[in-house]
Amino acid sequence: MSLDAATVVEIADEDRLYRRLAPNHLNPDGSVNSNAFKLNGKPDPQISVDIARLTSPEQSVARSRNSNCRLSMLIVGEVRSLGLGVLHRPTDENYAHGVILGNATKATCRQLAERAVVLAVAAPGET
Repeated sequence: MSLDAATVVEIADEDRLYRRLAPNHLNPDGSVNSNAFKLNGKPDPQISVDIARLTSPEQSVARSRNSNCRLSMLIVGEVRSLGLGVLHRPTDENYAHGVILGNATKATCRQLAERAVVLAVAAPGET
């Protein structure tokens, strides 16, 4: 997708991010574990998220390849307080797509997991 400056939105500290969670990203108590922010067991340096104000929780869940996915929410200011960047990176398939940049340590993965709130959103086909 060729993007010009008008198609990319500025992300404010008050904005919220949605991160889709596979079943193994949840602890037995329902909280998010640090694997939600890793790729192949290592900190994911470009964590894929959706910018909440550009989509809905239901649309975000519907984009998942995993029919059992859950959805978590992060506040941009809290993500940035960890020294991470947040950018809007729309794709042809998902205008709401963004990335969290700079995740380089397991400690940061844990801190993100501690800040992530699991939302009650039904996966497509669930009632």
